[in-house]
Amino acid sequence: MSFWDWFQENEAVLSGIAAALVISGALATLGRDFLKRVFLSSESSKHLSLTELSSPSPFPIEFAKCDGVNIAYNVQGQKQPTLLVSPGIISNLHVSSNLPPIKNTMAALAKFSKIINFDKRGQGLSDPVSKVATMSERVQDIESVADATASDEFYLMGISEGGPMSVQFAVENPSRVKGLILFGTTPRFTRSDDYPIGLSERALDSVGQNWGEAVARDILFPSISRTVMDDDTYRGFEKLLADRRSIIQIVEYMKTLDVRELLSAIECPTLVIHFSGDLAVPLRMGRYLADHIPNAEFLEIAGVDHCDLGNAPEAIDRIRSFISN
Repeated sequence: MSFWDWFQENEAVLSGIAAALVISGALATLGRDFLKRVFLSSESSKHLSLTELSSPSPFPIEFAKCDGVNIAYNVQGQKQPTLLVSPGIISNLHVSSNLPPIKNTMAALAKFSKIINFDKRGQGLSDPVSKVATMSERVQDIESVADATASDEFYLMGISEGGPMSVQFAVENPSRVKGLILFGTTPRFTRSDDYPIGLSERALDSVGQNWGEAVARDILFPSISRTVMDDDTYRGFEKLLADRRSIIQIVEYMKTLDVRELLSAIECPTLVIHFSGDLAVPLRMGRYLADHIPNAEFLEIAGVDHCDLGNAPEAIDRIRSFISN
């Protein structure tokens, strides 16, 4: 058995051990503050219900037209510069505005920038489509939202599955992207002979096959405690975002993503941010991203979160500095 075969079979165990080591090491270094951030970040919040999660966003929903498709977006904060955010695997602007990890992250960023969030076509409040959008269509979604908000130049942030489309847009539109922030993402999700650090297809398939069962909550949203959202509510939350069939289709699309050849063509300043114990997109994939983008800066944050920067002040401060240059 080769090393990578052995690694694939034991990836879950190794990830768990890595996460434990990350936690113990960070606790020794950061002590009580880290404990509060990782394990108690949401404990002081009240229990969330599905009704509260689906409540209308406090930020007005607008629509950009793209090839006859309505792309929903909203704006949070009015300070410059503009930071346009490409969301992860699935999004809904109403739910995102009420989900603590996303809500807190955007609130922190909106203190020093104009945040533009949107739902990709076929998701959330955007128009439904007959099949998963292509990479070209996703890039067009970014462009349509930028045009609708009169954002001629802006910073672009790609989160998780929103990373590859952000890379593609930045390469194709160098005059519009002042800087690129890639958070918890990768240029390619699946493992291959020339990308042995990727995820196994079995691991990706499990996301779709188990959608609606709260199986992945401790991987995708470990910062949401069960005091805030119990497993029954979390199962409802997943179903609120999308049905299982839709997620399976998105996962199949994710298996095709590969923007590695574009990384060397990125011209704008780039900041790559990754949690050291991220179990959804492991740290090694973020390091690869930063290593292959010219002059990219890599910021590793202690913790096991995948997409919650609201409790990572060092990351927020670095983003503030990055977009202020």
